Amino acid sequence: PGIHDEAFPNTDPFEFNSATYFIPMCSLLGVAISSIFVGKISDRTGRKPVLLFLAVVSGFGSIVKYFTRHTFWGFCISNFVFGFFLGNLPVGMAYISSVFTSKKEKEDELGVLVGYFVLGNSGGGMIAILMEDSGLFAPLWVGAGIIFLAAILIYFYLIEPGDVRMLPIGKDLLVDAESEEVLPRPLEINQCGMWNVVGGALADNIGSTALFPLCLSPLALEHYYADFAVVGEDPIMSLNAYKWLSVCVALMVVPSTIMTPHIFARIGAAGTCVLGNILTAIVTILLLVIGNLPPTTAAFAGFVIVLYGGFPFTVFSQLTTGPMLDVLAPEDKVGYVQGLNNSAMNFGMAFAPWLLGLLADAASTNVAIWTGIGISFLAAAINFPLVFRKEMGPPEKQEPPYKRPLLGEDEEFVNLVLQGEFVAPDRLFEVNRARALKKKPLLIPRVKPYEEEKDKLIELGSHAEESFKFRMDLHDRVLEEIANPKRHMEISELLELLNSTRTCGTDVVKEKTDELGQWIGDYLLDNGYNPHIHNVLIKQMVISSFPTIVRDGEYTEENMEQYLLRFRQVINEHMSVIDEREKKYSLPKILGTGSSSYITYS
Repeated sequence: PGIHDEAFPNTDPFEFNSATYFIPMCSLLGVAISSIFVGKISDRTGRKPVLLFLAVVSGFGSIVKYFTRHTFWGFCISNFVFGFFLGNLPVGMAYISSVFTSKKEKEDELGVLVGYFVLGNSGGGMIAILMEDSGLFAPLWVGAGIIFLAAILIYFYLIEPGDVRMLPIGKDLLVDAESEEVLPRPLEINQCGMWNVVGGALADNIGSTALFPLCLSPLALEHYYADFAVVGEDPIMSLNAYKWLSVCVALMVVPSTIMTPHIFARIGAAGTCVLGNILTAIVTILLLVIGNLPPTTAAFAGFVIVLYGGFPFTVFSQLTTGPMLDVLAPEDKVGYVQGLNNSAMNFGMAFAPWLLGLLADAASTNVAIWTGIGISFLAAAINFPLVFRKEMGPPEKQEPPYKRPLLGEDEEFVNLVLQGEFVAPDRLFEVNRARALKKKPLLIPRVKPYEEEKDKLIELGSHAEESFKFRMDLHDRVLEEIANPKRHMEISELLELLNSTRTCGTDVVKEKTDELGQWIGDYLLDNGYNPHIHNVLIKQMVISSFPTIVRDGEYTEENMEQYLLRFRQVINEHMSVIDEREKKYSLPKILGTGSSSYITYS
């Protein structure tokens, strides 16, 4: 029932289920074969020429397929031939690998690319449904037009990774954007790891066939439509509803691509892959159970909810193979390994629906679906050893950037700062200036507890003059730069650098301020000031020694010069104390009759 006027006269020697899956199998088989070579070719000739060539030929292929629509075998042969030119996914994945150097960015972007690929396939189905009244094969013309448009965009706008406009730095390294962890690329393909990933991908795609399309056709199609149609009753699911359900389920890849990066961060790409395999099997079992309940509207609603609610989780495994393979190959072999992976996936998608369709025709739909469920669990077992590979696991927990060296910094020097040791102030300034220019968090010295430093106070104080002089000189240079009409830096750039010292995060600022306050309190108590008794007096002493410099939330053009001048004056007063150190305990000072050191501003 419901056969289209333009349907093939016959599909001999296949029955309905196997014939339905044989047509896409022909195309996928061509993709699978070409994927073995196309990625490797793009490694040698470049990504852009290959993508452009594939797009142009595929556009003409859609037109040729339209003219072979009259016979089942003629259409299948043209599907197979032009399937060789649809293997653009591994080239696109290799392109991303060449452009992005951050491990996290690659994982995210590869997932997005696969998501767009799935959505593109879904879009083709939507066009076919919307144009059904125009003819079963008319959408091939629209598809040809879209492909030719893609070819034009590739020609004019796609930038080859080797172009100076997009030349990645350090392509021989995989850098984690969050942790700055550096993983050297292998010099040769890790064959064991690669074939483990490829084998797992093959099993995963075969097992996933039980979920989609078998749970929709034949399971749902027979249970909620055909069984009613053959006896002349109104079906629970119309043919049009079945078509939209089949097409729109691919839209669920969108939430999957959103969730995947967060799961990568927790359990790694390999762990996410195994989780996806297991969830695929579980969701398929639920659909099979519901599909075998008495056909009611409520059961059909439950079937749709489980299908659409569970599908995003089943896509996890398919979004992980690209990132896993990327870390196993040198830069000039990425296209090759991605091609092998795409080939394995397409072989699985080509043969599995057809073979399981034959099994469904020969035995039963339930047997075919249970077979796929078992293979999904097998895929999880195949992929499980990958969980123990460091490069496929979650990023190692690292200290935040303000507590550790960044890539390219002097690790020994930075560690001294982080330990709270005195370092040359000019070097510390240069490190933080470089960080500020790169929009990275500033390096924040540890505040040692007073107990660690109580026996080293003389040594700590001996560096005061060096610190004071550097800070005064720095402020003089900045003030001179501001006054110079031919300045090397704009005022806005200076403000950005100054404000970077105040934007370290509220929690960090409070933590370090509290630690410094504790240090000062312990110092006063240990050195005879009795802060518990003289707390008001000590506050007054602090106010006199550290008057207000600026109260605004940030530095602006209006208050920047005021800040620099007042801070410099405070340091200068403390510098004067050092210069008069030998007079510090003279009788006039002790009696309080000497000159006041209270700092004021006119």
